[in-house]
Amino acid sequence: MILTSGGRFAGYGFYLLKGKPVFLWNLIDLKRIKWEGPDALAPGKHTLEFDFKYDGLGMGTLAFNNMSGLGRSGTGTLKVDGKEVSTQKLEHTLPMILQWDESFDVGSDTLTGVNDADYKPPFPLTAKLNKLTIKVDRPKLTEEDNKKLENAQATAVDGQPIHHLQGEPH
Repeated sequence: MILTSGGRFAGYGFYLLKGKPVFLWNLIDLKRIKWEGPDALAPGKHTLEFDFKYDGLGMGTLAFNNMSGLGRSGTGTLKVDGKEVSTQKLEHTLPMILQWDESFDVGSDTLTGVNDADYKPPFPLTAKLNKLTIKVDRPKLTEEDNKKLENAQATAVDGQPIHHLQGEPH
């Protein structure tokens, strides 16, 4: 195990399985999506990367009592030494947060595994991990997104969209 957050009932894991890099999303135990490298890594240093591009607007929509930014699709790409080895679309994501009763682990999996078919915890990493970088790039609402959501909220409340006039306070 390189990195895991969550476990048997939801979460993700980034690990080496028989030397092959794997990133796995467990969608509340209903479906498991796996990105896997085609070959076992050769001995030596390697750079493994998983990048996920989310298609939704993100949790900023909640400020408008609107859930439309959550649970949307996205595309995941697994790279080995800068080369794409697996790309696939995830039709749905978890709408809010991972379960609170699991753990975030680096180098092993201390509670339940995200995929019992692949490994049994603690599944310690036997390779040397020189560096781990996690970048969280959350979606940000544009001014146009804000106006659309504001109008949708007003329409839901009184049936009338808001029309902003230049020079008039918002």
